[in-house]
Amino acid sequence: MTHDQWLAVERLFERACELPLAGQSAFLQAECADAALRAEVESLLLHAAAEGQGVEALIQEVAVELSTMEGSRVGPYLVIRELGRGGMGTVYLASRADDQYESEVAIKLVRPGFDTDFILRRFRRERQILARLEHPNIARLLDGGTTADRIPYLVMEYVKGSAINRYAEEHRLGVEQRVRLFLPVCAAVEYAHRAFIVHRDLKPSNILIDGMGRPKLLDFGISKLLHTEPDPADTQGVAMITPAYTSPEQISGGPVTIASDVYSLGAVLYELLTGVRPHRILGNTPQALERAVCHDPIVPPSVAVRDNPALAWRLAGDLDNIVLTALRKEPERRYVSAEHLADDLQRHLEDRPVTARPASLGYRAGKFISRNRLAVTLAGVAAATAASIARLATTEARASQRRLREATGLSANLLSDLDQAARTLPESAPARQIIARIGAQYRDDLLRIAGEFVRKGEP
Repeated sequence: MTHDQWLAVERLFERACELPLAGQSAFLQAECADAALRAEVESLLLHAAAEGQGVEALIQEVAVELSTMEGSRVGPYLVIRELGRGGMGTVYLASRADDQYESEVAIKLVRPGFDTDFILRRFRRERQILARLEHPNIARLLDGGTTADRIPYLVMEYVKGSAINRYAEEHRLGVEQRVRLFLPVCAAVEYAHRAFIVHRDLKPSNILIDGMGRPKLLDFGISKLLHTEPDPADTQGVAMITPAYTSPEQISGGPVTIASDVYSLGAVLYELLTGVRPHRILGNTPQALERAVCHDPIVPPSVAVRDNPALAWRLAGDLDNIVLTALRKEPERRYVSAEHLADDLQRHLEDRPVTARPASLGYRAGKFISRNRLAVTLAGVAAATAASIARLATTEARASQRRLREATGLSANLLSDLDQAARTLPESAPARQIIARIGAQYRDDLLRIAGEFVRKGEP
């Protein structure tokens, strides 16, 4: 491909990025008569989506390589090395260079060639957003400023760690451990939502686990403030996403709300539990991407790992339902908040009924038995004892109705005592209902036997 052709590809690519994914194909058909160039742009647009990369990474691929800044100064900080690149910025490891204190930090700078008014405005917005967030599971903003070249920068807490899914694999975490690791992430997202901030790009690489095993949420670069007027220049908000974890409404250009982050949390949880992503993108076209995210049903986690029967059995049931509820296509049918998602996960860990599953009698009884084995044991003892008394009473009744009445009273007293003992147990109503039902059944049996003896005239 010639230099001019490559410039044409880059120009078309950047313009396509400003559109919702559903409208990119029609744009290319109208604006690019050269089939080869059009195919190249479509390939760039879909390549990262299929690999789980965001459009930010695609922009990086078509941009001029950034010259190294190692050893240079950014304000009072000395750049040590590059940590990573995104669509509009590059992050460096740095340290204080003015002898005030020794500390490693992460510095985020707008990349050369991306210092447009739109990007600079978004970068400053990120600085304002981060300044409002103080949460133990969100990377802190430490400082900020402008370089001698008038380029804004952020100084953030340096989180040395692995992405949440990689950390779980490296430490061979079990299902319960992975769920517990995920709960603080929900808490961090809920905190941001309460500050009227939607992240819009939640993915494993933005959730690092530090040396203490604590999740840290990163990169509010495309976050959006709720209850504010939309920025007319913010046309790239839809494009700068990671399709593998993005909600259907973000793919189609719909409104982005708290529900969008809930969907992304569900996608991250899906991969954390199964090791695979929730969407199966079949084909290298925008239509294939839209179909996979917006229309195709998501395979339940337990089915996605059917080659691992033990894991499939562990995920079947509650976890399947929780994840699929977070990943519903319709925003209004998902969990209403990250807090509600976390609450259901906590309920699952505690063997309590979850809201993502219909509360049938059998399901609730099974959950009760799982977490209240003592109460169920008492009910079992009551049943066995009452049955023994009934058998004994039947034999004794042949000799004396008085003994039958005594056996009936003994059974009633025992069941009453068990009912009183069960009252002190948490959520004991099901066990007490069982005891009452057993008591009524055997009382009726004993009275029936007594009546038969009276009719027969036996002593």
